[in-house]
Amino acid sequence: MQGVTLDTANFAAEIARQYDAAYDFLVELTDRFLGGDRKKVVIVPGNHDVDWNVAFGAMEPVADGDYPKNLPAALHEPESPYRWDWKTRQLYRIKDKDAYTNRLAAFWKFFERFYGTFEGLLKVAPWSDANLYSLDDGRICVAAFNSCAGNDCFAFHGAIPREAIGQAHLDLTDRGPWRLQIAVWHHDVEGPPNRADYMDRDIVRGMIGRGFRLGLYGHQHRTQITPQHARMYDQETMAVASAGSLCAGRKELPTGALRGYSVVEIADDYNSARIHVREMSVANLFSRATLRDFSGASFVEMSWTAPVDVAGRTIDFAANERAALLRRAEDALRLDLAPQKALDLLASVDLSKDPFARRLAVEAAVAAEDPGRLIEIVGEPTSQAELVYLVDAHADLGEIDKVQARVNQHGESLGVTQALQDRLVQQAKLRKWSS
Repeated sequence: MQGVTLDTANFAAEIARQYDAAYDFLVELTDRFLGGDRKKVVIVPGNHDVDWNVAFGAMEPVADGDYPKNLPAALHEPESPYRWDWKTRQLYRIKDKDAYTNRLAAFWKFFERFYGTFEGLLKVAPWSDANLYSLDDGRICVAAFNSCAGNDCFAFHGAIPREAIGQAHLDLTDRGPWRLQIAVWHHDVEGPPNRADYMDRDIVRGMIGRGFRLGLYGHQHRTQITPQHARMYDQETMAVASAGSLCAGRKELPTGALRGYSVVEIADDYNSARIHVREMSVANLFSRATLRDFSGASFVEMSWTAPVDVAGRTIDFAANERAALLRRAEDALRLDLAPQKALDLLASVDLSKDPFARRLAVEAAVAAEDPGRLIEIVGEPTSQAELVYLVDAHADLGEIDKVQARVNQHGESLGVTQALQDRLVQQAKLRKWSS
């Protein structure tokens, strides 16, 4: 997506043509590499998605006598309506906020077309400042932020509304726990003095305090592979890296930069990653980059601090994931009345080491009327109640000899009186005869 300049003839038709090409390209990539699963594709808007003509149409020139008293301060106020055009030395004011917002309408139309009805997505909708995606079977979440707040034909900076980061944090907390929270946006987080198109680094620090540990961005059309770490005062860190541009033309690429892309390989502990760089250096083919700052290697290792809880303690994700799974299993069994779903959720839990999970699994097998699964779950009974369930399961399968064997083997050790042992065997025989 290249966008269009001011005063482009038929700019709406040209933008629509570019989005058609972008749509076809993304669909083919998704079909080839992801089996058509668009839930695994994360899309964020960038400065080229801002329609300058729509933005300019929402502005009006300010007469000399109506200038604010302190123009530099007024231009830099949060959500300032003023814009300065250096070419014409003219001050403009946004007169129609709704029309100004529509400078991204073409992007959101393309966005909605790509995702369709949004089935299976975590929390994704057009016009959102933060869309949320779930990857790696729910272990990784990605918050895709719109960094184009206030960006238009005269204002080139990047910005993410702080409330968008806070709301994303709350939404992800409700849907967690997550082994890794990744933030994605478009604009740089640093730039030289003669540049004004980057984003305030403090916005990234706000992400760190909300559990984000890996940040990915673009915008500069070159790979910023030198590891950057945005730090909090208590030493929490977030690794930040920029990808190159896959489709930029020669005019858009900085001097010496090549078309490229990055592959992020996340470690099994979710506390580090290896970022591989691929560049189009020979014969229009992508191959391993040669990173001069890293002795010619084609990848860089990056790491970050493990997320902490409100008390500053490292989060035990394994315990959190187990607790969340047990909650889902209990809800499936007792609220949804779906015992088979509960059994499926508990299939990955070591029931020998978790008494509560074991009890849930036994109850679910009983509710599902699955004696074979119940026998498998109980194995060696650890209580009188489990022995009774086990005897009933064998009786349901007509295995009276196994009933007698189980009672003889476990009755005394579990404190079952002889009278009760005899009654269990007798009831099993009666059930077989009655059936």
